[in-house]
Amino acid sequence: KLYHDLEGFVNNMIKSMIFAVEAKDIYTRGHSERVCNICMCIAKQIALEEEEKNILTWASILHDVGKIGVPEFILNKQGPLFDDEYNIIKEHPERGYNILQPIVQLKDALVGILHHHERYDGSGYPHGLKGEEIPLISRIIAVADTFDAITSNRAYRPAKGKKEALAILDKVVGIQLDPYLVSVLKKICKKDIDFGEKVQAFHVGVSV
Repeated sequence: KLYHDLEGFVNNMIKSMIFAVEAKDIYTRGHSERVCNICMCIAKQIALEEEEKNILTWASILHDVGKIGVPEFILNKQGPLFDDEYNIIKEHPERGYNILQPIVQLKDALVGILHHHERYDGSGYPHGLKGEEIPLISRIIAVADTFDAITSNRAYRPAKGKKEALAILDKVVGIQLDPYLVSVLKKICKKDIDFGEKVQAFHVGVSV
C-alpha cells in the first residue's frame, strides 16, 4: 500500500507541474501530452527498449516544466521576442533540470529535459552539443516538440498543417534536427495518427 501511495503521489505531482506550466501559457494547452504521444510513436518505430521508452515518457511529458519560471508576458507575447526575453526562454531546460533534480525517480529522464533544445549542428543550448553527442531521447523530443509547435496555434502565428510542417522540418534536417528521426516521423505521419489523444498512463518506479 505504501508503494502504491508513493507512486500515485509522484504521478499526481508530475501532472500538477504540467498543469501549472500550461496554466501560464494559454497557447500550449495539451502540448506536453502531444509531444509525449509523438515521442512514443517514434520510440515504437525505432524499437526503443522498454526502459528507454519509460524514461522518454517522463522526459517528454516534462520537457517544458522549466517554463514555470518564465514570466507569462514572455510566454504569451504576440510579437517577436527581444534578445533579453529570448535569453530568459533559453533558461527553461536548465530550470526544468534543477526543478526536477530532487525527485530521484526521474533522475534518468533529466538528461532528456536538459538537452532537448540542443541542435544537430551544435548551435543549440544549453551546452552546444552536436550530432550524436546529444542524447537520443533529447533528439527524439526535439523532433516531436518542433513538429507540435508548428502544427499548434501560437501567440505569434496560427497552426500549420502536417504536410507544411514536415516541409519545414525538411529544411532544418541536419541543422536543427536529427535527419534519421525526421524521416521516422514522416513515415508515422503517413499513417494519419491523431497525436492529440490523451496519454493513457504514467509509469515510474518508486523506491521504498
